Amino acid sequence: MVSRSLEKMMLIAVGLSTAVIIGVPVLLYAIDTMSYSTHLQDAQLAAKNIFAATERLDTGELNNHTIRVHIPTGMLMIADGSSLTISVLINGQTTSWSDSYNHQIIINPPTEAGNYDIEFTMVSNVIHITYTWIPL
Repeated sequence: MVSRSLEKMMLIAVGLSTAVIIGVPVLLYAIDTMSYSTHLQDAQLAAKNIFAATERLDTGELNNHTIRVHIPTGMLMIADGSSLTISVLINGQTTSWSDSYNHQIIINPPTEAGNYDIEFTMVSNVIHITYTWIPL
């Protein structure tokens, strides 16, 4: 009688141990994947808004425009002539978005993650992009 109870307890212990050994790494991987996806979506949304605002000045729709965006950790912006490249480094992987415009672009990029007001102004046929950090 005692041996059957002990046998059942051993089976339960082995089953629980197996679930923990397999389940914890799978759970951690799922959390890491969700974190990566959220970070990438934040960067993609910021890039989309920045490109859209730049396009509005480039086409002459506006002479100045201000937007508010969240810049996630690892995001980098580079202007090279009339090209604007935005990239984000997440877990050792770089994802980049780039667009070209009819006007030269001068950018004063942010130095850290956070919320920013971004001012886009057209001065002498040059698009100036200036970031102002918004404290929480």
